[in-house]
Amino acid sequence: MSKAADVIVIGAGLAGLHAASLLEGKGLSVRVLEAQQRVGGRIHSMRQLGENAEAGGTYIGAGYQRIRQTAARHGIKLVDVTPLLEFFREQDFVLEGQIIRQADWATHALNPFPERDRQHLPWNYHRVLTMRDNPLAAPEEWTDAKHAALDISMHAWLKSLGLSEAAIRVAYGINTSFGDDAHDVSALLMLFRGAFSKAQRALMRDGVLGFTAERGVQRIPEAMAASLEASVELEQCVTAIESHDAGVQVHCSNGRRFTGRHLVCSLPFSVLRGISIDPPLEGLQADAVDKLPSQAITQVYLSVKQPFWEEDGYSASLFTDTLAGMVAGVRAYDDPDRVTHLSAWAMGANAMTLDRLASDAEAGRQVIAAIERIRPAATGQLELIGLHSWGADPYAKGAWAYFKPGQVHPWARVMGRTHGKIHFCGEHLAASARGMEGALETAESAVEAILGTYAV
Repeated sequence: MSKAADVIVIGAGLAGLHAASLLEGKGLSVRVLEAQQRVGGRIHSMRQLGENAEAGGTYIGAGYQRIRQTAARHGIKLVDVTPLLEFFREQDFVLEGQIIRQADWATHALNPFPERDRQHLPWNYHRVLTMRDNPLAAPEEWTDAKHAALDISMHAWLKSLGLSEAAIRVAYGINTSFGDDAHDVSALLMLFRGAFSKAQRALMRDGVLGFTAERGVQRIPEAMAASLEASVELEQCVTAIESHDAGVQVHCSNGRRFTGRHLVCSLPFSVLRGISIDPPLEGLQADAVDKLPSQAITQVYLSVKQPFWEEDGYSASLFTDTLAGMVAGVRAYDDPDRVTHLSAWAMGANAMTLDRLASDAEAGRQVIAAIERIRPAATGQLELIGLHSWGADPYAKGAWAYFKPGQVHPWARVMGRTHGKIHFCGEHLAASARGMEGALETAESAVEAILGTYAV
């Protein structure tokens, strides 16, 4: 058994590393355990694919103050990606086998949106609505009891705005970021997301929309890990956690055991539910850990022999209703006019279909075939260079958590509460922020709770 630490941190993603750094800064001894051979969690830079090929943590929002401060503290240069995002907005739309140019969408026969909203693009329309028609005055209001009535399906909420079934399907039924369709996700979660986006816009300066880290976002957690007094212990897959009055004991699959006075668990619930906890979680917290879903996303990276979009005249990027999902032309941040490769983002049901195939190579073939059917000019021009499935990743089991209808109100306020000597953090527990910023927010809450016990 290893020497006892004041705090054991499980998971070397942003939340776990931020918690470890803050705790060390207060003079506590910390031991960080990570199951993988790398740090970063769901921040993962695919360096073998060239510059800025990100499988997780793609961009840093302009208003992400915590993560920007962390990068600055560790000397990580952030690069403005606003020019790249402007190109991303140029993507065309594929519906029912047709490629529809953005300029043609407002008057297109397949556009089912209400008259006043026909100009909004399908992949962005639900975001427009959750910002324009949002009853939340601030992001943190989403867990208030007064908004519990909004913990209904996104489908029901869109219906309440007068959208038709066809409009709902196009606005929130194609390659969805949360759940499989509008029936599968809570409107309250989407309204939280919309309120957070509004708050972020207020923090933007000089037209900057976001950043990436020079030579990969994963450099940020790597620098965080390197700055710790004790090295992160890799390949320590936790199988059981015991919490008692004197502290905690952690068991790993390789037979090692670790003890500490407290434990910070930053694992997503999709992974945590496979770990034995003694005494077990109870009530609503146990329900949330057992049932909170996590979004399946499979990212397929494709090299391009020739810029076939110059031949057929459509954008390099397409948002599609096919197995290929969203096909994005990935551009070099130092030369935005240059497309370095394509990445296909298959989400929800599309991702799970790809994950059931026999191999990455077969998944790549099917995505390429879907693109070639849409645009014949792409035939023979694409090759698979990499794939990452967050749904099939045993250390993530999904890219991010989401709430089904009726899950926010009972779970959001209680699922991260302290259990004995076990404290929880991670983006799924964020109360007022999203993504990377939310992960750091929750780490600070866990650290505050631990430090409070030392003050008594």
